[in-house]
Amino acid sequence: MPWHSLKPCPWLADVPIVFAQPPAGRFLTFLAGAIVTIATAAAHGSSGPAPLNDKDSGTAEIAATEFSTASPAGPGGQEWAIASSILPGYTIRRNVPEVRLKFSVADERGRLVNDLLPSDLRILDNHLAVHRIRGFSRLQDLPLQIGILLDVSDSVKKTVLREKLATQLFVERVLRPESDRAFLMAFGSEVKLWQASTGDRVALTRALEHIQQLGYVTNLYDGLFYACFNQFPISDDGDVMQRILVLFSDGEDTGSLHGMADVISLAQRNEIQIYALSLHSRRISPLGDEVLQRLSEQTGGRFYVANSEKDFPAVFAAMEQQMRTQYAVSFQPVEQTPGFHSLRLEMAAPQKLKIHARQGYYFAAP
Repeated sequence: MPWHSLKPCPWLADVPIVFAQPPAGRFLTFLAGAIVTIATAAAHGSSGPAPLNDKDSGTAEIAATEFSTASPAGPGGQEWAIASSILPGYTIRRNVPEVRLKFSVADERGRLVNDLLPSDLRILDNHLAVHRIRGFSRLQDLPLQIGILLDVSDSVKKTVLREKLATQLFVERVLRPESDRAFLMAFGSEVKLWQASTGDRVALTRALEHIQQLGYVTNLYDGLFYACFNQFPISDDGDVMQRILVLFSDGEDTGSLHGMADVISLAQRNEIQIYALSLHSRRISPLGDEVLQRLSEQTGGRFYVANSEKDFPAVFAAMEQQMRTQYAVSFQPVEQTPGFHSLRLEMAAPQKLKIHARQGYYFAAP
């Protein structure tokens, strides 16, 4: 089992402290730093340490202190001379764990809200308020890493042709070959990858034509788990590509080894948003809709219902806008306790707005 697929959020780095000196000289470094601090306080009347230089990358750096090679005049000159003979300068760096979160906000009519400020938000990390937001931005026209997951089990045999038509239209309308990538999977009694990640619309369409019925059992959760586990590359270089899993299904599962909690946990670890589409009349509410709704809400995606093929263009236009237009916020965990942290984003003032964001993350102990 690859380690990267189980590793908690990749930006939650370990917390090393790197010294410029060899181990044998660390005591002298400490002594020199103490002398300099005392001398500086005497000269400037300050007793506090040098401030941290917080950087957007999540790394805090204590600025390097440069010592003069000549002893300054005054009562502190001897201490400066001793310090400069031991150490010309030093830098201490430490990686600060940081949570990054992408989300969207819509009004009561489903229209995206694009003018929020950090002060408009309230973030609860394990039910504790986050008092400092380190980064806040609005992202538009994001490139997408898309996984298309098609239910071809016996439970959807009456709608599988419409699912294929919806998939074809999604590829034509949403996928941008110059910037996006998508893979195509299907599940029934087994899970199968029909087309590896590509920006080639023709290749995806050809693979779609070859998909066949895959048995009578519906392994919905196994299909989702396999897609999240194996198909989305994990990047540590700070890329901003959206990881999206588009699911066409009725939400029923009759044979998976994994459960809903397994899928949600893995998607949250890997920052994968699940968008689900069910094909049925809006006048009915099948039990599977509750499953699809929960999968979407917990991972920051959306759930849609299409009554007929006429609904597809509007659904996919709304879906693409939701995928490509997001806010990004970052903050340090309130409590650096390892394991799962629940997340809740809400408006600071009462407003009829809906926030779509994943509802948790995993913190790795330093």
